[in-house]
Amino acid sequence: MESKIAYLNAELVDVAEREKKREEREKKREEEIAAAKEVENKRYAALQAQLTFLFESGNILPPCPASSDGSDQEGDENDKSDKESEGDENDKSDKESEGDEE
Repeated sequence: MESKIAYLNAELVDVAEREKKREEREKKREEEIAAAKEVENKRYAALQAQLTFLFESGNILPPCPASSDGSDQEGDENDKSDKESEGDENDKSDKESEGDEE
């Protein structure tokens, strides 16, 4: 009976040690996650500061909030350049016709 008690006591000690090691691993993992999040937040803050600087200096425009895929933006830009080209051609033909009238 005493040998069983000694065996169970030894098992309890082993279980307690395993539990302690598990808790230490969890704590270490949580610290690593917290450190990684801190690094990520610092990187995000640095990028945000760079974008803010570029925007304020006029080097870039802010992203269009209406469209997330950018497909509409490309179409709009192409439409604008097409209209400008047509307008330029119309202006040239108007100037030519004015020159003919003189």
